[in-house]
This record gives sequence, C-alpha cells and structure tokens, in this order.
Amino acid sequence: MKHSVAPVFPLFLLFALLLLSSCISKKKHLEVTAVYDGRVASLTQSLDSTAYIIRQLELELARTQGENSALLAAQDKLQDRIIALDDEIERMQSESASKVENMDQRLQQRDATISAKQARIDALLATLEQRNAAMNQLMLSLRDTLRQVDTTAYDIETDNGYISLSFSSDFLFYPGSTSKTHTAGRQALEWISRTLVLYPTLDVLVIGHTNNSPLRRSTVEDKWDFSALRAASVVKLMVQRFELSPSRVTAAGKGEFAPRASNVTSEGRARNERIEIRIFPSQERLIRDLKRVLD
Repeated sequence: MKHSVAPVFPLFLLFALLLLSSCISKKKHLEVTAVYDGRVASLTQSLDSTAYIIRQLELELARTQGENSALLAAQDKLQDRIIALDDEIERMQSESASKVENMDQRLQQRDATISAKQARIDALLATLEQRNAAMNQLMLSLRDTLRQVDTTAYDIETDNGYISLSFSSDFLFYPGSTSKTHTAGRQALEWISRTLVLYPTLDVLVIGHTNNSPLRRSTVEDKWDFSALRAASVVKLMVQRFELSPSRVTAAGKGEFAPRASNVTSEGRARNERIEIRIFPSQERLIRDLKRVLD
C-alpha cells in the first residue's frame, strides 16, 4: 500500500532568505514561520500514518507467518497420517489375501467333502434302486407264475415297500384243517417257492388270518393258534419240499384281528380267512449292504 509524502522545503534555504532580506517585515516572518510549522505538522502526520501502516503490515506478516507455520505443521501431521494409512492398507491387503487363500482352501475342502458324501448318497440310492428293481421284477415274475391259477383264489398287490400275496384258505386247506392241503394249493406254493429262490435278497413272512366264525375243531384253543398253525404248515411246504431257505421264511398268526372285509357277509368272511405271503427286502442284508457302501 503506497502513501504520498509532501516535499520538504529545505530549512537552510529558508534561513538564507531570512538573512539576506533583513528588511522582511515581522508579519512576513510570521507567515513564513506558519508555513514552515504547517509543513512540519503535515510531515509528522504522514510519518505517524506511515509508521502505523508499517506496524499493521508487520502484524499481518507475523500472523501470516504463524498461519504458515501451523499449516506446515498440519501438513506434516497429515503426511504422517497418510503414511500410517498406507501401512494399514498394505497390512489389511496382506491379511485379506491370506484370508482369501484360506477361504479358497476351505471351499476346496468343502467341495471335496460334499463330493465324497454325494458319491456315498448315490451309492446308497443305487443300492436301494437295485432293491426296488428286484421287487418290481419279482412282481412281474409272480404274476406270470400264477397265470394258471384261478384269479379268484388269490390277490397280489404292493403295499408300503413289500409284495402281499394272499390265498384263500379254502384254496390251500381242507375245511377245518391246519395241515392237509389241496393239490392245486401245493402246486401254487411250489411255483412261488421256485420263483423266490431266484431272489435271495428277499425275505418271506407267512401270516395266517381267520374270520370271526367259530372254529370247526376243538383241538385248537383259539384262532390265534389256528391261524399260526396254518401259516407254519405253509412254511414247512415251502422250505422242506420246495427248497426255500428256512433263514428267509417266518410264520405268524393274526387270527381274526386283521380283516380285509366285513364279517357280516359270507363273501367278507371268505376274504378274511386267508394265508398271506408277504415278501420284502431282507433288512439284515440291506443294512449290511448299506454299511458296506458307507464304509
């Protein structure tokens, strides 16, 4: 900021003029002195103003220098912070890369475990599928085997994973007998036994059933015994005469407690008095096969 200063009239010139002109009047002398004093006052004021401006500039300079120092200090701190952040980012990137690598390894291990378990599951399903295929094939074979038998003498169906083949008691046994069988019934049992020999993984449960009519013989205490004796006679025929393995066959009696129809009518009572041959996959063999797959 620039300030103009009035030119100073040389004092020695003024005094020289005063000396040379001794004839100057007092009034003139006072006027010259007033002019001089005015010039001095103006110069003093200009000097004071200039000094004030200089002090303000010095203060501004000091403030600016202080701000610059603060900015430089802040800049240094920021630079240190940036370096620290760079180090932290580098560390985190290193840790992240390590974690990603570990995660990849864990994913690979998981995929390998899943693949191994899936292979075992597939093997289990294949084993069960073989069982189902054997049951389906046996169903077709039994239907073909019994094509010469009167269809009113038996019923064949699949139920809850097993094949149920039921013969009318009158087709197999003489009335009231637990051991004497008809020729046609024995022939049918022989055909069935020869077919079952071809399916060694399947077990057989022979169940005797009755209706609620009174027993025709007094030598048997109740219908539980009567139905069980008839089932045992069928098992003996299948094992002893028709070469079915005894380890695969079991006899049981249900008496009148598992009817298929109402005992009110004669037709219903005839349906209820029956011998059921239930064929199903061997549980022991199935468990053994499944364990072999799992191991």
